[in-house]
Amino acid sequence: MDMAQFKNLFTQLTIGSTELKNRILSTAHQTNHVTDGIPTSDMVAYHEARAKGGVGLIILEAASVHPSGMLTSKTIAGYDQRIVDAYKELSETLHKYGTKVFSQLFHGGREVVSSDYRNAAWAPSAVPSLRFGVMPKPMSLEDIEGVIEGFAHSAQLAKEGGLDGVEICCSHGYLPAQFWSQHTNKRTDIYGGSFENRMRFIVEILEKVWERVGEDFTVGIRMSSDELTMDGTTMKDSVQIVEYLAEKVRLDFINVTAGDSSTFEGSTHIVPPSPIKHAYLSPHGFKIRMAGAVPVFVGNRIVDPVEAEQIVSTGKADVVGMTRALIVDPDMPNKAKDGDLQAIDACIGCLQACIGHYHKGLPIGCVQNPTTGKEAWILPELKKTRSKQNVLVIGAGPGGLQAAITADSLGHSVTLIDQSKSIGGLLRTMRKAPMRHELAESMLDNYSRKLMRSNINVQLGKTATAQEISESKPDAIICATGSRPYTPAIEGIDDPRIIMSDDLFSSTKKVGENVLVFDFGGDWPGMEAAIYLAEKGHQVTLISSRLHIGETVHQYLRNEYLKKLYNLNVTLLPHYDIGAIKENHVIIRNLFTQQKQELTNWDSIVLSLGRIPNTELFEEMKGHAPIVKQIGDCLGPRTIEEATHEGMMSVISL
Repeated sequence: MDMAQFKNLFTQLTIGSTELKNRILSTAHQTNHVTDGIPTSDMVAYHEARAKGGVGLIILEAASVHPSGMLTSKTIAGYDQRIVDAYKELSETLHKYGTKVFSQLFHGGREVVSSDYRNAAWAPSAVPSLRFGVMPKPMSLEDIEGVIEGFAHSAQLAKEGGLDGVEICCSHGYLPAQFWSQHTNKRTDIYGGSFENRMRFIVEILEKVWERVGEDFTVGIRMSSDELTMDGTTMKDSVQIVEYLAEKVRLDFINVTAGDSSTFEGSTHIVPPSPIKHAYLSPHGFKIRMAGAVPVFVGNRIVDPVEAEQIVSTGKADVVGMTRALIVDPDMPNKAKDGDLQAIDACIGCLQACIGHYHKGLPIGCVQNPTTGKEAWILPELKKTRSKQNVLVIGAGPGGLQAAITADSLGHSVTLIDQSKSIGGLLRTMRKAPMRHELAESMLDNYSRKLMRSNINVQLGKTATAQEISESKPDAIICATGSRPYTPAIEGIDDPRIIMSDDLFSSTKKVGENVLVFDFGGDWPGMEAAIYLAEKGHQVTLISSRLHIGETVHQYLRNEYLKKLYNLNVTLLPHYDIGAIKENHVIIRNLFTQQKQELTNWDSIVLSLGRIPNTELFEEMKGHAPIVKQIGDCLGPRTIEEATHEGMMSVISL
């Protein structure tokens, strides 16, 4: 594809007082590069990489407008005078690349999830957040006045800091939306009751902001077109809200998203994972665009510039949020503009290191791009001049692939060996799993394209031997030989009715009608096995030795897994492990009481009980090269993120 096919995506657009060079947006998302309320130099480096890569507009992560609105201990203090200098550094840096910068002005209301001292939550009424179990205090008129002033003051500080505009966050059931929703606003004063009264809070915020910043600025809102949850705001409600706001106040843009933070179901749409379909909100964008007669931004699983072009060209939105596409590949806009689509790394929708890190209080990352969030120190390392070395990588799973591709990019002579006839390691198993299919296919496609563009000597279907390796005289050997399923030493473990989860998707072994699936890690294999079998009509019981099903999977993805498991009528049984298999009954043990229970209604057993590192080859290779390293699962079975990170780091340190 050449640039002629991007007739709209790379055209300029004026939003309020801001002219964008293209229609690609990085929406507000937490990086956790914040200390004491102020962005750090790591945040500057993170956003600079995306600006350098060609993005048209960056909306910085949520900046609290009032001390009561600090969502976590890593939230930007947008109301603090010290923020001006931080904004200046960000705006001056990003403007060098022609990228425009907004701040997102935020107050979570009843949403307070701080990891240290937790503020009392404020809300229009004492209606709790079900997801976080927070009961807020109803705001007094003085509280409301103070928060409205906070929005105006924070907007003024953003302008003083050289930013181009602000986005008022009304999405995901945060404070403005709590006021306009009749389900969360039970007030009887001027801020509650009628539709006009419930809209008073956001109208006064916008009026006060415009008073403070003047005409030569850009101000819009972010809103959920549909909260997609019980008792949530619907599209019909949103159209009414937008039509009302368009009549009452100046709005330069509306950034359309979906979901509601206060419920498990609704929160999934804050950052929707695979396998939720791509660009599913673009029809919503069109409806909001028609209702408000202002430019509309839309996002949510738009990771392909071709898809983005279609959304803009058909009038569904004026600007397209492609945040996760930019997290994995900061240079995506420039690559698309140059017509080099084969060089773009696609987001796989796993959530593990982007929003997953945020929820763990860690800096942002990406399982496919180990430089994400670490730009300030890794990017300079990757640019250092190195002497050419012969690097042998054994194992073509994610860790080995990342090591080989990084080594090749640094100018080394690289050989990649795998005993399988195809690349991918456990990705090959994952691609057959019902809900991990897209993730695995996308990642395999990304790596396949990189290998095709590299100088790597790829040798598949070959078993590495110590003698051959010694004769080839490598300067460094990187062992990425993966792991194998763990089998516990319990009575009956040799029962022929047992099948390992690795083998389930490809085995021709007959599986009985009633199946027990045992899960040790609370990760995807056990849940995928249960879903795979239930979809084929088996009666499935998923037994997990975790506190809850899917414990180690990111919450938004876990929401989708649990929805699927419930819809398929899978019986869920946490807090048990497998004790023994005796003829026609299985003994399970409670993790807390040690009480034993017998299960008799079963025909087959699927085991997903963890993995053992394949360390044998690493031990054999010691001494056959000056440097011998092990990475990924053969160092210790973990996730794709650790494998790719260690793949890159193992080469940087050569």
